[in-house]
Amino acid sequence: MTEPKQEPLLFSPEEYVQRVETFLIEARGWCERHGLAVERGVVTLREERMAEYDVPTLAISTDGMPVAKILPVGSRIIGAQGRIDLVGRVTRHAFLFYVGKGPVISEQTVVAGKATRSSSMPMLPGVDGDGWYWIEATVRRAKRVEETLFLDLLTDVSDYEF
Repeated sequence: MTEPKQEPLLFSPEEYVQRVETFLIEARGWCERHGLAVERGVVTLREERMAEYDVPTLAISTDGMPVAKILPVGSRIIGAQGRIDLVGRVTRHAFLFYVGKGPVISEQTVVAGKATRSSSMPMLPGVDGDGWYWIEATVRRAKRVEETLFLDLLTDVSDYEF
């Protein structure tokens, strides 16, 4: 009996864990600057065709009351190279990790079996380099997650006002 063929990974789970770790360090600073307490945790992810692995999490609170959590979802996400969720009592927001200009749509014209023209264009306006992005749903524009956007989304998921 043969074992199922392993798909080649474009990047390792360790790379995803490092990306999450870097984001949590930034998020910790944003939260602490605004008087919020943070507590680290760990979640074990089980992704298809991969060994289990641990990824850090962050619980955000104020005066002992939970505000939100940052929870890793996975490294193998269609169209992205990782996902983490900002989860509160009201809703959740997904942050996706994109490399370079993010996913692209490619087109190629073939005449008599030969490529005569090819082009590609980014699928998501707003992706301008490696990083975590939130996709604004009404206009489908990617926005890099920085402090101001993070705090706006934290308010949205938790109904906590700064």
